Amino acid sequence: MAKQKETKKFEFSKIGSIMDDISKKIPIVIEKDIKEKTFISTGCYLLDAALSTRMLDGGIQDGRIFGLIGESGSGKSFIAYSTAHAAQKKGYSVIYIDTEFSIDLEGVTKFGIDISPEKFRLIRSNKVEDINIFLTKLLDELKEAKMGGYEIPKLLLVIDSIGMMSSNKEKEDLLSGNIKQDMTRAKGLNALFRSISSDLGYLNIPSIVCNHSYLEIGSMYPKEISKGGMGLVYAASVLGFMSKSKLKEADDMDDMDLGASGITVSFKTQKNRLAKPKKIKFDISFVNGLNPYSGLDAFCRPEYFDQIGIAKGKEEVDKETGELIFKPGGNRWYVRHLGKTVSAKKLFKPDVFTQEVLEKMAPIVNDYFRFKSIDEIEESERKFNEIINDDDETNGFTDASDANDIFE
Repeated sequence: MAKQKETKKFEFSKIGSIMDDISKKIPIVIEKDIKEKTFISTGCYLLDAALSTRMLDGGIQDGRIFGLIGESGSGKSFIAYSTAHAAQKKGYSVIYIDTEFSIDLEGVTKFGIDISPEKFRLIRSNKVEDINIFLTKLLDELKEAKMGGYEIPKLLLVIDSIGMMSSNKEKEDLLSGNIKQDMTRAKGLNALFRSISSDLGYLNIPSIVCNHSYLEIGSMYPKEISKGGMGLVYAASVLGFMSKSKLKEADDMDDMDLGASGITVSFKTQKNRLAKPKKIKFDISFVNGLNPYSGLDAFCRPEYFDQIGIAKGKEEVDKETGELIFKPGGNRWYVRHLGKTVSAKKLFKPDVFTQEVLEKMAPIVNDYFRFKSIDEIEESERKFNEIINDDDETNGFTDASDANDIFE
């Protein structure tokens, strides 16, 4: 009987060595360890938490694209300026592409942005082809430098906005007297994001992309749509739709104000790979700008009073025990560490939301926005199965809210 030939094993470790050798020659990233995530704050604690599940040290994550989409004047550029300012404070340099010619170097300094050449570069163009070529060449040069062993500086890229971009064909049609819809613009924008999205990830460069929105009228309920095709929608890790309403604060208004002292921004994350998509609200004042504590009152609820120490109500002496107890209710906010109540206008202040209070709030806020782990989901399913297997006629539910509570 012929001796059977022994089969040799090609271990996965050898495949790993081959991959490592290949990665030295071409710009690919092979993740081997869990890396510490780095973020840039937007300047608003609640928005940072909604974007990243990290209230105190979150915001926009390195290597990711964040899309800010909304109507005119809804605060998109303001958030971009605020984030650029925070980025510079963390050692980032900023490349700001302005397609609308809506800001200049003098203007950005009012937002605390350092315009020195090594810290900030303002690029002006509204041609999608030109911006695509510019960014592709820039990122390609940086990739070559990284592969050559150079340490790439920390960068933040802002494009404000893609909604105002034009195409070469659109201009050629206008010059020839042809007024018709340009179908190449959306293709050009899609090509732009296909070209840069993976390069930004490889270079660990975060990007903010602003865009306009419109209402698609095709059904009973109009749907808000991002202009310029689906390129940004597919490429972005977080896609937030922004709308506005009037902020009326009498102390900041005079006879010449147009009925508003700022805007209240509704921010709805329709896509988020880092946190649960949620809808939040925060204020931007025409006088004082973005208040970092705005919106945190949503978590200053009676059930969290023992931990946070802020809620609507008051503390009073229990007649039976003689102890101080918190009694919820009313329109004023009781602040335990101040020992007094304050009005809504005086709530969003640093003496109310101290660092100690913020640190106590953070676990509650972060848990609200975070995705559950597989273990937590399995535990929820176990509890659910215990309830539905109960012998009670109602299958364990006294009303619909009981079922919902299992998944909170």
